[in-house]
Amino acid sequence: MLAAEGDPDFDFDTFAGENARADDIIAAANTLPFMAPRRLVIVRDADKMSADELGVLASYAGNPADTACLVLAATSVAKNMKIYKAVDALGGVSEYAAPKKSELPGWAVALFKTKGRALDREGAETLVRAVGKDLRRLESEADKIIAFAGEKTSLGRDDVIAVVTETAPTNIFEFLDALGARDAAAALARLDGLIDGGDTLLGIQAMTLRHLRSLLGIVSFRERGISAGEAARTLKLADWQYRNLARQADRFRADELSAALRAAAEAEGKMKTSQGDPRLVFERFIVSVCDRSGRTVTRTG
Repeated sequence: MLAAEGDPDFDFDTFAGENARADDIIAAANTLPFMAPRRLVIVRDADKMSADELGVLASYAGNPADTACLVLAATSVAKNMKIYKAVDALGGVSEYAAPKKSELPGWAVALFKTKGRALDREGAETLVRAVGKDLRRLESEADKIIAFAGEKTSLGRDDVIAVVTETAPTNIFEFLDALGARDAAAALARLDGLIDGGDTLLGIQAMTLRHLRSLLGIVSFRERGISAGEAARTLKLADWQYRNLARQADRFRADELSAALRAAAEAEGKMKTSQGDPRLVFERFIVSVCDRSGRTVTRTG
C-alpha cells in the first residue's frame, strides 16, 4: 500500500544489487518522505551484492529509519549470513517459493479464484501446457481469459483455448501433442512456429526423444499390468501429465514407438553430421512417426 499512499516519483527508490552500494541505499532510506508516511526503497537481486556491502546493510537493520521501508529481494540468501539474521530479527523475512511444475494447475485454479472466477482442472492444465511455468505470463493470460469471458464465472478448457492459442507463441508442448496425436500437418506447423521463435532443431529433437520414451514407458507398463499411479511415479510425471500422455500412447503400438526411437537416433546422427538438410531430415522423421498406414515407423534414409 506504500506506493498507493504517495507519489512514486518522490517517495520510491530502486537499486540493482549487482552494482548497488550499501551507503547509497541507506542514504535513500534515511531521506524523509515527501508525500507519504514512509519512503519505499527496493533492492532487486540483493544476493548479488558483496558480503561486505550486505554487512553494512545488516548494521543498518539494527536501527532502521522509521520513515522508510527497505525491501531486499533475492533469489537465495544463506540463513547464516548477517543480513539474513538481522532482517529475521525484525520479523521481516518472507519466502516465496515458486510452485513445482506439478503444482501449477492447482496454482492456476487458485489464481482464478482470487479474481472471482472458477477455472476447472482441465482448463488449468490447458493453460499451463500452453503458457509454461512463467507465473507472470500465467497471470497475464488469466486476465485476458477473464476479460474475454465477460460476465461468465465458470471457465474451462474452451475459454482458455479461445484466448491463449491466439495470443501465446508456439511452445514445445503444442508440437509434442500434435506428434502424439499423429497429426503430421499440425506437428509440421508447430515446428515452423518453434523455429521462427528461436528454438533449435537439436533442442526440439531432444524433447521429442524424451516424449517418445515416456510414451513407450506408458505402453510397456500397461502391457505388464502396472497401475497408472505406479507408472506415473516411476516415470516422474504429475497425474495430469500422465493422463495427457496416456491418451497419446493409445495411438501407438510398442513396436512403433521402439522403431520411432531408433529412427530418432538415426535422424540425430544425420543432423549433427550434415548428412542432408537437418530440417528436412527432422521433418521426414516427424512424418514417419505420424504415419497411420499401419506400417512400422520407417527409417529416415
